Amino acid sequence: MAVKEKAIWTFRTHARQETSTKSHARSRDVAMVIDEPIERGGTNEGPMPVEMVFAGLAGCTHVISNKLAKANDVVIEDMEIDIVTTMDSRGTRLIEPIDVPFPNVVINIEATMTGHPENITEIVTKLREHCAVAKMLRQSGSTVTEHWTINGTAWQEAA
Repeated sequence: MAVKEKAIWTFRTHARQETSTKSHARSRDVAMVIDEPIERGGTNEGPMPVEMVFAGLAGCTHVISNKLAKANDVVIEDMEIDIVTTMDSRGTRLIEPIDVPFPNVVINIEATMTGHPENITEIVTKLREHCAVAKMLRQSGSTVTEHWTINGTAWQEAA
């Protein structure tokens, strides 16, 4: 069944603590475990909270790229996303509050696409305008950089 999209909408995530490092969360009917690695006192049964943010960034990048592709008559046949994040952990380690916990985020996107080159360029240039997670990070002070490799070639913005 197609969902009629609203411009403004509300969603909910509920979580409960199991231990001091492990939470069970639910969004819609999807359950998630959030945990710390063993070396940080966790059980390593799920991603850390900060890893969940960047998994969300990868998912947002994927979904918005495909929406842009559809709008521009491009087919994304395959896409892999690798995100490298620099974290200033002084805040989470209770050393001192910091303003920008993730100063640098690099999104490496490898995709196989078919379509007119100008339409593919639209996807690459418009992604940063529409991915809500990337926008949230940028507006919090993070530098978010996208590196695209399309059909085996590093994408270069036209001069």
